[in-house]
Amino acid sequence: MRRLFIIIFLLLPFFHSQADEHVVLYRIGEKDPVAWNLLSKYFTSKGYNVSTYEGTDSLEKHIENVNRINKGKGSLLLAIDFNIGETNHVLIAITDAKKRKGNVLAIEEVPAIHESNSKELATLLASSFNRGVKQLPLFPLLGVDMPGIFLRMECTKEKAGEMLNKLHDSLQKYFRRGIKR
Repeated sequence: MRRLFIIIFLLLPFFHSQADEHVVLYRIGEKDPVAWNLLSKYFTSKGYNVSTYEGTDSLEKHIENVNRINKGKGSLLLAIDFNIGETNHVLIAITDAKKRKGNVLAIEEVPAIHESNSKELATLLASSFNRGVKQLPLFPLLGVDMPGIFLRMECTKEKAGEMLNKLHDSLQKYFRRGIKR
């Protein structure tokens, strides 16, 4: 019995579960139902807990979304524009928000708290897709109190699986970055 516990303890790091990895998807851009169904099924099949929120141009509606997002237990937020199309293209961006001095943060400063983790996630994704990371003012990340990035991904039906696998691999590298093997 003792050997069994030792074996399980030694093998435990090799069985990493995504159960604690809660990805928040903030849907923006075209909301192609076929693409979103594919994306949702893909994340579910990989074992992620997923929450999806509809993006908006209204500040009031966005603040309502952000309040719900921040109350959840999300690990990261992907403000994502995902489409099946004619080309394979990826754009990765982080917010240009900066934290000023003081203890009380303005809504536009909140994402800056997670700047290093967001930058790390964006860099992992960018390296998987051989892209650079842009720094932009990102409305979807306004007020979000967790690491977050903007991702625009268009792919052909033939390349969808490959591109989603790259996304998944990058997310796993990000989630496992503290686990040494």
